[in-house]
Amino acid sequence: MSTTLETVKLAYGHARRGDRRQLEPLIAEDATWHPASEGTWNPCRDGEAVLKTLMWRAGGANKLRPGQTIELGDRVVIQMKGKRLERLGAKGFIPRLFQIVEVRNGKIVRIQDYPRREAAMTAAGLTP
Repeated sequence: MSTTLETVKLAYGHARRGDRRQLEPLIAEDATWHPASEGTWNPCRDGEAVLKTLMWRAGGANKLRPGQTIELGDRVVIQMKGKRLERLGAKGFIPRLFQIVEVRNGKIVRIQDYPRREAAMTAAGLTP
């Protein structure tokens, strides 16, 4: 069985290549994805929407991919890399986007975007 980080990296790799058949088994049917700010993007409420969004974000449009990571058991905190992060909710002079990805039984069950490192770290329970 692969680790949480391996599952996330594998999912992003398949999404970047547009390999839906390989990506689909890595996303739970009831998976959700919550954007960095409500209103800009609608949340994904099922696995199919998460799959489509991941393929769009990791594909040629944004080339979103994992950068620095902190693995926390069934979750991983990631600083994302890619193009045009500001349109995905990233903030700052140099826009940065952070995610917490939760994996259970080898499948992604939840993705939450954060516009700032502090918000992601607090949500992950890494700051007091």
